[in-house]
Amino acid sequence: MSSRKWGITALAVVVAVVAVVGALYWQAAVRTAPAPSSTAAPPVAYAVALTDPPVVPAGTSALLINYNGVTVHTEEYGWISNASATGTVNLLGLQNISFVIAQVNVTSGAVVNVVRLYISNASIIVDGTQYPVMLPSGILDIPITGASRAAQGALVDLQPRVIEAYVGDQPVFMMAPAAVAVPLNRTAPPGTIAPVPAGVRGEFERASANVTITSATIQVVGNETMVSITVANEGSEPVQVLGMGIDGNWSMGVPPIKINVGGVSATIQVSGATAGMHMVFFANGTQLVPALEMAAPHVKAKWFLPPNAKAKGFNVQWKGNGSDFGQHMKEWSGNWSMNGYGGAAITGPGVANFSPSVTNVAPIIYTQISRMAGYTIQPGQSATFTFEGTITLGPRLDMGATTGPVTITLTPIAGQSYTITVMTIPASNATTTATAAGS
Repeated sequence: MSSRKWGITALAVVVAVVAVVGALYWQAAVRTAPAPSSTAAPPVAYAVALTDPPVVPAGTSALLINYNGVTVHTEEYGWISNASATGTVNLLGLQNISFVIAQVNVTSGAVVNVVRLYISNASIIVDGTQYPVMLPSGILDIPITGASRAAQGALVDLQPRVIEAYVGDQPVFMMAPAAVAVPLNRTAPPGTIAPVPAGVRGEFERASANVTITSATIQVVGNETMVSITVANEGSEPVQVLGMGIDGNWSMGVPPIKINVGGVSATIQVSGATAGMHMVFFANGTQLVPALEMAAPHVKAKWFLPPNAKAKGFNVQWKGNGSDFGQHMKEWSGNWSMNGYGGAAITGPGVANFSPSVTNVAPIIYTQISRMAGYTIQPGQSATFTFEGTITLGPRLDMGATTGPVTITLTPIAGQSYTITVMTIPASNATTTATAAGS
């Protein structure tokens, strides 16, 4: 996207992936070994490897995950940790290959059934610019399908989807984590790279969660939004729900924007503004929390609407030096276009219109890892996830001497359809549509 020419100072991630190319060939099918005897068995190095790229926005050249610990769970001895397993991995570089990130010493013959990854932060490089990525949690527990005593490692298929949304003209990237894991019958030291055989794809597909959305409602009353989504676990294993995505057109309520800079003062008024947005809600238990709302107070934007926003009315009243006003409007508007906007009017002494231009804006700075609890649905059970309240974004505007953050209200639009997806571990394909109701 050519509009991304903005600087960023929120992260400085150094990619330190030491790749040792070997002929190691991972296989998901493992033998069944006899149960361990009463004599204490010696420890073995259990390998944890990652594979497969995520779904990312166009223009992405890297998705970097920083991890600061790997833990595995055994049926016999509980959790066993390797806190020294730290590093950075570019998930876009893992297509059809596996990369060992850690070895954990476990007792020989123990059944490892869960891999836990500790993620300290994540970032994405889009069109050459690096941005932080929000996650619902920095701890990912991934069950191993078909866990076996003979397994000497686990292959984790990370299937995250990175979603791009906007606070003002600033992009905010949010990750919807998803992962499945299968056992391996060989171990290898960290840094080992190996091909992933085609047969493992079927194992990953069978490891996916069997969940469905049984009901979904969206309602708007004034500035309030009400969401209710019921998810059923129809599989045989527990499923952790980390959040929901709601994709569609959203109404944006914008208060008058008052600007004073140099010898120019202006009031910008927008009415009937809308923007297509993939809103992400993280799950804190069964309560849904808007991710953009958490990011917005830490965002410093040059313009208050997303690049794809449209409005029924746009009015600017100003006074001061005409040349200064025209230049300021170009800088403030950034990549926002007047095309398709009804009722546009700019009134004042000397300037009748302006041509928007792309300019650099301040970097995004926000808490990257959100500590949302998520919610685990047991086999055969259902859970209803809800949100009720006003969704407000409060970015700080870099538009001269504005008074505090600007509060922008987001609401669904009655009568329009929205696509709803569920973020789960293990990964799932649960999706549905719902038409927003209004009163």
